[in-house]
Amino acid sequence: MADIKDAVQRDADRSTNVDFAKFKQQLTNSPEIVDLFQKAYTTLKLPKYESTEVEDVTKAFKVLEDEAKKQAAESAKRIEELENELVLLKEERESLERVTMDEIFEREPEMREKFNEQIKKDEWF
Repeated sequence: MADIKDAVQRDADRSTNVDFAKFKQQLTNSPEIVDLFQKAYTTLKLPKYESTEVEDVTKAFKVLEDEAKKQAAESAKRIEELENELVLLKEERESLERVTMDEIFEREPEMREKFNEQIKKDEWF
């Protein structure tokens, strides 16, 4: 078994061309099987494999990558907006103890109108 393994390994290392004459000499009890293999080997015509999978995957990946970059940019912008909003909320929260209604009405005049309308209608609660 080791001799066969060594012979196969030596043959596999040398060349990709099949030496059918050598196999005919080695298989003295049935050389016609080598002829069958040689005929099948020489008449074998493999279709040329043409692939567009790599290009298709590359294009699809590029689209996904562009979308991810776009979403990352939008996320960074949104994060900045939320951080600014947090700063404003913190400032507003700290000023709640000392803010007057006049200051609130200056920022939100519609609130003054709403309250005045409720007072006129005598809607206190």
